[in-house]
Amino acid sequence: METVKVGKGKKFLKRGERVKGLYVILQGSVHAVSKDDEFDMEAGSIIGLMESGSGIYMCDYIANTECICYSYEYKVPEDYKQIFANEEKYVSVFTMSAMRQTSILLRRYTAFYKIAQGYYRFLMNMNEEYKRFCDDYEMPEKSFQRMNLAMPVQLSDKIENWTIEYYEKMSTLSLKAIDQFLMRDVSIGIGEILNAACWMKQALSLIELIKQYLQFQKELLFSHTEEDLFQLYFDLAKKAAPTGVDLEPLFAKISEIMEYIKSSNLYEEALIDTRFAAYRSYDFYQQVDFPETEIWAEESVEEEEELRGDYLTQILSYSRYDEEKGRVFRSQLEEYKNLPDILSTSDDVRKLRRQMTQAFYEIYELAFWRSVEDDKMPVAVKMFLNFGFMDERLAGEDNASSIYDLTDELYRCKTDNVYTMYEWLKSILRGENEPCRNEFDLDYNAYLNELKKTGKINTDEQKRLADNLREKVQYEMRNMFVSTNRATYGKISTFCPILCEHDIINSVESMLVTAAKINEALDYIRRIDFSLFYREIAFSDPEKDINREMIQKEVLPNIILMPNAGSKAMMWQETAGIKKDTPARFILPIMTVADVTEMMIEVSGRFRWEMCRKIQGVHWNDIREPSLTAEYSDYIQYYRKNHELTAEAREKVKNALYKAKNNYREVFVKDYQNWIKYESRGSFRLNKVARDIIFRYCPFSKGIRKDLLTNPMYRDIFEKYEILKGRKIRHLELWYDRYQKKGGEITEELQVNREFYEM
Repeated sequence: METVKVGKGKKFLKRGERVKGLYVILQGSVHAVSKDDEFDMEAGSIIGLMESGSGIYMCDYIANTECICYSYEYKVPEDYKQIFANEEKYVSVFTMSAMRQTSILLRRYTAFYKIAQGYYRFLMNMNEEYKRFCDDYEMPEKSFQRMNLAMPVQLSDKIENWTIEYYEKMSTLSLKAIDQFLMRDVSIGIGEILNAACWMKQALSLIELIKQYLQFQKELLFSHTEEDLFQLYFDLAKKAAPTGVDLEPLFAKISEIMEYIKSSNLYEEALIDTRFAAYRSYDFYQQVDFPETEIWAEESVEEEEELRGDYLTQILSYSRYDEEKGRVFRSQLEEYKNLPDILSTSDDVRKLRRQMTQAFYEIYELAFWRSVEDDKMPVAVKMFLNFGFMDERLAGEDNASSIYDLTDELYRCKTDNVYTMYEWLKSILRGENEPCRNEFDLDYNAYLNELKKTGKINTDEQKRLADNLREKVQYEMRNMFVSTNRATYGKISTFCPILCEHDIINSVESMLVTAAKINEALDYIRRIDFSLFYREIAFSDPEKDINREMIQKEVLPNIILMPNAGSKAMMWQETAGIKKDTPARFILPIMTVADVTEMMIEVSGRFRWEMCRKIQGVHWNDIREPSLTAEYSDYIQYYRKNHELTAEAREKVKNALYKAKNNYREVFVKDYQNWIKYESRGSFRLNKVARDIIFRYCPFSKGIRKDLLTNPMYRDIFEKYEILKGRKIRHLELWYDRYQKKGGEITEELQVNREFYEM
């Protein structure tokens, strides 16, 4: 233990960093800022308790005032024993703090959950009231498509009332009562603390989900854009006033909405003041610009058309596409829309699609280059660059409206490892990412070397182009983008990059591939195949006698969303470059009716195979150097002579090969899908030989191994695995110990390596 002083305003712990200690706040207060929430921690609170189970700080911790803390070294739950060994009473002190902090977060969760439920009830009630007023005043309802996005808050792992009540009661107990409850038993105390940490973590995660829900849903009632329910009421009052109807009931309802908006704490004061002032200053009985109620219906249509306009005209105008080419493209698009069978594969229709496809990519390039130089991009262009949308009739009016609304929510399709195609191109232009390999497996530098070899450029031009970011973006647009946009669409023979209604089978919202869906799918697979994205990298520190030790590092893939409504996912690259510790690149459509988890399992199987091939090089199928690809290829090649396979198993391998067109990788991918979806739950789908190979190279996580250990089908391979893992752990601990004695520090990457072998 040591005393730590933290200056006011200093961020002394950072979200995402590995937990390195626990901090008991003795004096002052600390502001905790998570991804989507923030709260204060007062004296007596212990920073790090919430994260003690996960090992990663979930918040930035910033001193509100001058703070004094006791600091305890902590990395893993076992460290609690050392803390409590020094002072027995700390078991009760830490447990009491854990109970109180958990109760505070659970109360906060409950409050936000009630706010979200109340908001939805209020919103839907006001929407019904608006319709009733329109009927009463004999006024047409103004179009408000975004209202279709209204939905109640849905939490799949909602915290039950008994948990909240338990921690509420426990938080009121005195230190003496806690001491009696625990009997100063270290194991019970650690168990209570870690259990409380799980509930704190879940509460904070749910609070963040609820706040994200409110952040989006609140715009339906009141927003900066004035496309909201409040404006519908305001416009209704303006249109109805000249007819002489009694507006008092309507004004009362608007006042109710205004009161809710002010008291909800969901909206900025400046926005409230501005919009409420516009309403209060409006003279409803002097403004007589609308003598006939029918005019409103006409004007609402005109306003809608003006707002949305001719999408194609806006896109062509913004991109500054050649006028003559634009006229030709329009006529081709009209011809395509009027085809009796838009899915025809006749020569004429194929030719038409090719011509339109060429124009699409030309316009895309022009629109992209203008967008990066222009702060203001029309919504129509956003729809085009992110979804491949160009024409309302071709995509369907309802779909066009939904996509229009989704342009405000494109943040849902972006995280640190998930990009829309548009954002991916911008990341290359900023120098954050390198272009992908093309369909001939050439990366950008290899492509330049090829140009030089063929005499198309000289050495000076090669050097200039190698660092030219615009050329890199151009390379990506004309290679990876064109190839994968077609491939992820799924139906190669009828591919057209322009979004079409027949591709949007369900609602746009349900088909949208969000970053949350992608990362949930990845997390699901990683909970089963824990080593999926880990790579072996070399660690050395010659000054401390560590010349070369191999350690494990997890590198999550980059996911790029193509602007189409497709059905296929692709594993485009197993690494971003020559180095093994660079991210893979998976390509998905931005909209799909397929299950995202199913797609991700399939590309993960291909990643497993291709990553092994990259590591093994020319020996990828050489059984003398055992590896996943070598052993699987050997098993498939000689399955007929394998006496460990039954006649039925051999017949299944034969059928699998036939379906995969003799492609060994695709046979493995199908087995990998069964491995993740069924074998991990104890449902046998693989033969003995395939199961043994896959487990050795794609082992189940610790929890699944424990659940399946009693099953005789798995017992032998699990026991062998534990023996081999034990050897690796002993070697690891020996060199870690030797390294520390020489003055080396167990850094974060070394700690991650240790945790890998505990999975």
